[in-house]
Amino acid sequence: MVRTTLGTRRGLGLILTDGRFYSFTCKARHTRCDEKKPVCSNCERLGLECRASEFIAYSRWCPTDQSSTGRRESFASAVDPQTPDPPTSTWDIFRLDLPGLKSSGGSAHNGSSESSSQSAASTTHPTFQPKAPSPSIPLTPEMVFLLNEYRKGLAKWMDIFDHSCTYQREIPKRALTSELLLFCICAFTARQLSLSASGEIWTPVATNYYAQALTLLIKLLNSPAPQDNALSAVMLLSSYEVLAAQGQEHRRHYEGAMKLIFMQGISARACGLDRANFWIWIRHEITISVINGTPLQMSPKYWNVSWREGETEEDALGNQLLWLVGRAVDWVYGSGTLSEYYDLLRDTEHWYGGLSESFRGVKFGGLVEDGLCKVHFAHPAAAAAMIWYHLLHILLYAEPVLRDVAYAPNPESTLRA
Repeated sequence: MVRTTLGTRRGLGLILTDGRFYSFTCKARHTRCDEKKPVCSNCERLGLECRASEFIAYSRWCPTDQSSTGRRESFASAVDPQTPDPPTSTWDIFRLDLPGLKSSGGSAHNGSSESSSQSAASTTHPTFQPKAPSPSIPLTPEMVFLLNEYRKGLAKWMDIFDHSCTYQREIPKRALTSELLLFCICAFTARQLSLSASGEIWTPVATNYYAQALTLLIKLLNSPAPQDNALSAVMLLSSYEVLAAQGQEHRRHYEGAMKLIFMQGISARACGLDRANFWIWIRHEITISVINGTPLQMSPKYWNVSWREGETEEDALGNQLLWLVGRAVDWVYGSGTLSEYYDLLRDTEHWYGGLSESFRGVKFGGLVEDGLCKVHFAHPAAAAAMIWYHLLHILLYAEPVLRDVAYAPNPESTLRA
């Protein structure tokens, strides 16, 4: 039995009796980690042996059976044997040189804008080809429970700006014939359940499904098979990783989605599942850029948007607002000009001026804390959009400091000035 003593620097690790020092993970030390490999910046600065936080962490109390051992062996054999360590996240997978990740060449931004126009044109009059039905996947009671929980909760948030309800309707249907999507949904939902009170029982369930989903994703990207479900799988797994790595760098978890979007030329004018995935990725990208104080990785000028005058649908208005917020993020944290600033103010005022009273919300009840009042919204998308609208105001008037020294309470007064 090895005897240990506490390290001289409290909380950093353990010192064995032979003098060797072993550190805890950054997550165990409650320290932000940049996940830099092979040694993160924290451990490099403190001279510690770096132990990366594992997204696949098998439960200590759960006995190891033959099926779980087989799954781990299958996961290891699915990657390139020359790879020193098997991928443990989508970020690791997209650093591999897999056939499914070969770009057809050209600028990522320009390719996204140009090819998406062609994609939109081609999908306007689709050509349907008969295809043999795929066999359904055997389901367990646990899978059915997680599918229902996903549809009742997480899928609704994914579809907040999508009246087609793609993640509530299309993804669950595809999951019945796609093991990859099925395991992605189960992993994501179980991880969400593990964050609830007394939800620890779902942690090993989530990591088990996550490991199997990574294996299937590697096999898909390593084969000539159609990549129809690859982007949706990456979006679900990336969302899992953000939940599992709370407080850590989030942007890299969506780098795989960004790479697929660029390679496949997906833009705001895409249709169906591609369109849904694009706007979900945009929401994450804006959030991460605001947190990090950096411009977007894909400028709004390359989104290839097309808006309808007099729009009344809540989902389209919400996505249009995301376009305005994205422009504001690039202006504040990039090298925006004063002309771009006033153009953005005009577009923001035009957007807000075209809203119905029901979209803006109806006040009710008396005043609550800080002189505020409660507001009722007829549709969840309208409530979410108005939250983004307030973020837009914060970006334009408070973060970090206005380029124009004159503070303006609203866009209209700025234009009059």
